Amino acid sequence: MMKNSLKKDYIIILIIFIIGMFFYDHLFLKEFKNSYKQNGLYTTGKIKEIKGYGRGTGCDYIYTFNLNGDKYKSVCDIGDLSYSDAKKNISKNYLVVYLSNDVHNNRLYSSIPINDSLNNDSKLRKWINNNSKIKSKIDSIPASGFFWENYF
Repeated sequence: MMKNSLKKDYIIILIIFIIGMFFYDHLFLKEFKNSYKQNGLYTTGKIKEIKGYGRGTGCDYIYTFNLNGDKYKSVCDIGDLSYSDAKKNISKNYLVVYLSNDVHNNRLYSSIPINDSLNNDSKLRKWINNNSKIKSKIDSIPASGFFWENYF
């Protein structure tokens, strides 16, 4: 009798935990959408690899970026690209927008390639402000990996 009760409790706790993780992930995305214009900073990120998820249902970019001597690794969806097209982006630099209060809450814009001369926030900000096409691309926020992929 006691074993069945504990088994049932573990299942309920596990279900609540999983629902809580998805809810937190939703809030994570909502925070970025609401505050990247006020609290967003720019840097460049380099795509390191492509990693599939699910049973062939999709792929994510694994990318890194440097801030103040610290190296961060993050994940985002490859979007509408095919796997073979996405592989062509490996080892190239792209725009990364992150929140000033939470560097782990960031997005890689694989549709905005960046050359090596634009290597800090002020240069990137000036370049973006002078280019209206880039501004409109930034407003279409790409999908990120789940929050736990960026934190752990």
